[in-house]
Amino acid sequence: MKSIVLKYKSFSLNLAIIAFICSLIGCGPHSTPPGASRIITHAPGMTIIYLRWKEGLKILFVDNIKGGHHAGGSSSSNDPVYRATVTASSPDTKGYTCQIETTDGQSAKFSIDGKEYDLLKGTLFVIKSEGEKVEIHQLERDLSSIPFDAQKSIDPIQKDSEIRKLLGLKEDSK
Repeated sequence: MKSIVLKYKSFSLNLAIIAFICSLIGCGPHSTPPGASRIITHAPGMTIIYLRWKEGLKILFVDNIKGGHHAGGSSSSNDPVYRATVTASSPDTKGYTCQIETTDGQSAKFSIDGKEYDLLKGTLFVIKSEGEKVEIHQLERDLSSIPFDAQKSIDPIQKDSEIRKLLGLKEDSK
């Protein structure tokens, strides 16, 4: 009987040590990386895709592609990286695919069609597509001035003369 009690105590001690070590090195549950909220809306001559993380990161896409647009992402408690994809496609012009990876919702690794961009240089991307040619322009803007709302975001973007010029749109007469 003494032998069984000693084995049980030894087993319990070993189990407690393993649990302690696991808590130190992260064997326990992991948190899910932050994901983005997103808006896809349209205005004359442009499609607007706006991604926003509650932790602070905001990325805005404005393009002239008449076709399908998608913005989605995924994360897992087993992977510290949230991965988002933004795509635009059309049977008439070349589209684009953007990859975004973030672990904290404040900064991200970012690429469009395989070319990496430094988001410290701007998080507004104006993309003009004509035939097989795609022009990507990275602009620095304070996106906090653009409401995160499908309808209210349109007006300040439509009134931005640089965006209109890059997309080849006439000046806004409003």
